[in-house]
Amino acid sequence: MVKIRRTQIVIIAASLLLLALALAFILGRILEKRTYKLEYPELIKLYSEEYSLDPYLVASVIHIESSNKPDAISSAGALGLMQVMPETGEWIANKLSVEPFSIEMLFEPKLNIRFGCWYLQFLTQRFKADRVLVLAAYNAGHGNVEKWLKNPTLSEKGQLTQIPFRETKNYVEKVQRAYEKYKRLYKNSF
Repeated sequence: MVKIRRTQIVIIAASLLLLALALAFILGRILEKRTYKLEYPELIKLYSEEYSLDPYLVASVIHIESSNKPDAISSAGALGLMQVMPETGEWIANKLSVEPFSIEMLFEPKLNIRFGCWYLQFLTQRFKADRVLVLAAYNAGHGNVEKWLKNPTLSEKGQLTQIPFRETKNYVEKVQRAYEKYKRLYKNSF
């Protein structure tokens, strides 16, 4: 009788442990999805397809740039979900024949994601789809990245060996981490 009780206790304890582990896994995933929200999936999919981009990368850029807040304004003056600078927005509006265009339109999710995706495609083509270069250019400007690539102390054979701006280095790392999270958490969402 005592032997049966010990066996039953072990089975109950193991079952409770498995249940606790499963619950911790589920709660962990729920918390991750609250941190890495997927807002505007239809717009991300639409413009990612239009501009031949990875939608998980676009979602990651939005997450890091604005925390999915369409009314975000950076200390540098970048606006909206993908933090488009006003002068870049005017330049893109001209390229895409968006008329009339006003800076306030950069707060509209549809236009901001469209412009941000167009700009990511521009950088992807310019930097031959090297994600580190594309993200560094999105953050620091393509002119800076082009200068860095010409500097032998910062690059070798067309690859950056060092990003001299701490903010840009951190930005690239954050977007890369977010990208892995979005791919895992939202697999098959696009």
